[in-house]
Order: sequence, then structure tokens, then C-alpha cells
Amino acid sequence: MSPTSLRPMEEPAAGLARAAREVFARYGVQRATMTDVARAAGVVRQTVYNTVSGRDHLIELAIIQCCEELQERLDAAARKDPDDVDEAMLAFLVRAVEATAAHAELSELMAALPPERVREVFGHSHPMEELIRSSLRPILERAERAGRLRPGATVDHTIRWLQGVLTFALLHEASDSEALRRQLRTFALPSVFKGAPTT
Repeated sequence: MSPTSLRPMEEPAAGLARAAREVFARYGVQRATMTDVARAAGVVRQTVYNTVSGRDHLIELAIIQCCEELQERLDAAARKDPDDVDEAMLAFLVRAVEATAAHAELSELMAALPPERVREVFGHSHPMEELIRSSLRPILERAERAGRLRPGATVDHTIRWLQGVLTFALLHEASDSEALRRQLRTFALPSVFKGAPTT
């Protein structure tokens, strides 16, 4: 199953993802088996295969579940962001990249997939888009009301674009926080906002 066909996390997939994360933490992602996951979830192994298409799909679900938890923390932190849409967007993007890159479990899960699969999960999966959409929508709606979105851009198109920006920034992370902030201010903000500062 491709990441683009993943549905929003629901039981039993969420239960299997939780069990997989527990097993991956105990044995390591590479050594854990589908039998281990089934045992931890309290189901028979065939139930695992009826729910997910294979190991990579299970890892993808675990990644999405980690990101759902990260999103809660990012959204809580966003409540303290500045009113200025440029600064609020910049703060969100920097926080999202840094929190994701620093998340040890997520890093281990990402390392267990081929890089192109990681790009697909972060850049093209519907669940990841939904997570990003719910976090970015308030900032982008403020920008839209203020007439700051680039001509012809909609909130939804801008969210999809920023999902790609976040994926790129995550997979090509800057050497430090200031470099990341500079890159996002120089390239990401002007790509979505009219008159965005570039200094």
C-alpha cells in the first residue's frame, strides 16, 4: 500500500501502530517481527496482515502516529506565537523541522525506510497533509484575511506547497537553527506571502 492511500489513523491500525512502536523500542526496528507486533497488540498475526500490507506500511503508520503526537506539542507551542503572520509562520516551520529532526523514535523509524518512502510519507501522504493542514490553517487563514497570500493561491494549495517545503527542510536540514531560520525566511515565506520580508 502506498503512503498516499493511507487513511487517517483509526483502530485497528492505530492499535497496531502503538504495538509496533512498543516492539520497535524493545527490539529495534530491524529485529522486530510481525509476530512480535501481533503479540504486543493481542491479536493473531493474520490480523496484522489483514490491516497492513507489510513491514514498511507498519513503519509508516508508526511515523504518522509519532507525528500526530508531535503535532499536539507544536500546536500548543503555536499559541504563544507572535500575531505577525510572517513571524508566526516562520516560528511554526522552524519548530516543526527542529522537533521532527530531534525526535529520536521518529529518526529511527525514518532510517528504517528507504529515503524515497520517507519523502512519500512526509510529502504525499493524506494523513500527514491532514496534520499539517490543521496546524497551518489558522495562520494561513489570517494571512488570507489580511490579503497576504500570493495571487491565485488558496489556503489548501499553500498547505500542500508547505508540506513539500517542510519535507525538503527536514530531509536537508540546515546546520543550525539560525541557518534554518534564514533559509525559511529567504525562500519559504516569499513563496507563500506577498511582500514577505527576505532579510
